[in-house]
Amino acid sequence: MLRRVFVALLVGYFGCFCDDLPSFIHVCHKEDPQLEQCLMASVEDIRPFLVEGVPEYNLPQMEPLILKDLFSEEASGMKITVSNVSAWGCTDFFVRNIEVNMDTHEFTLYIDLPKLRIEAHYHVDGKIVLVPVKGDGNLEANITDAHAKAQLKGDLYEKGGDQYLKYNTFDLHVDVGGGSVRLENLFNGDKVLLGMINDVVNKNFDAFVKELMPVIEKGLACKFKETANAIVETFTYSQLFPH
Repeated sequence: MLRRVFVALLVGYFGCFCDDLPSFIHVCHKEDPQLEQCLMASVEDIRPFLVEGVPEYNLPQMEPLILKDLFSEEASGMKITVSNVSAWGCTDFFVRNIEVNMDTHEFTLYIDLPKLRIEAHYHVDGKIVLVPVKGDGNLEANITDAHAKAQLKGDLYEKGGDQYLKYNTFDLHVDVGGGSVRLENLFNGDKVLLGMINDVVNKNFDAFVKELMPVIEKGLACKFKETANAIVETFTYSQLFPH
């Protein structure tokens, strides 16, 4: 009998413990007149935990961000295909402002991304100064001074008699300030030809980034949406946003 009571107490204790909000969740009250500032602080509190993720709360690791999508870009007679993209610096963001509508569960975040480092595999095929160019290797792109606008839209649903929030859409658009691209491993180390290829790519950097960023945007939006839902699906709406 005593053993059963002891086990019941343990279950009750750890059940309550598991329902407690983790330290990295900054609770914001719905009626807080400084709600936007509170939400910005909440995002900042959780940001360091996104580097390696938090498996016990299903928070994914975001350094690096691994993407499988590919894209192709043609410039100055060359076609460059990029695949197996990995990005670093995704968690070094800074939230400049937040707009929120608690009635419709819509959130708009204005984010600065100081620097993104991207590594990928590339294949190039074409001609440069009448010289046939064909091969593949490693690519590194450094993107600086990026500014992003993220829009989340959620809905409430009922589970076990309680209300929970789920984000159904996460739209992200990134504007790039500048950067550079470096291709490696072509022409058996011929620095002259490789330099010419890199020069063409960097002179067309805007067009290159225009093709690259939708891949990064899609990957970031997917991970941020996954992260947001991993948080809100574990706790009731009233826990996350009490009156």
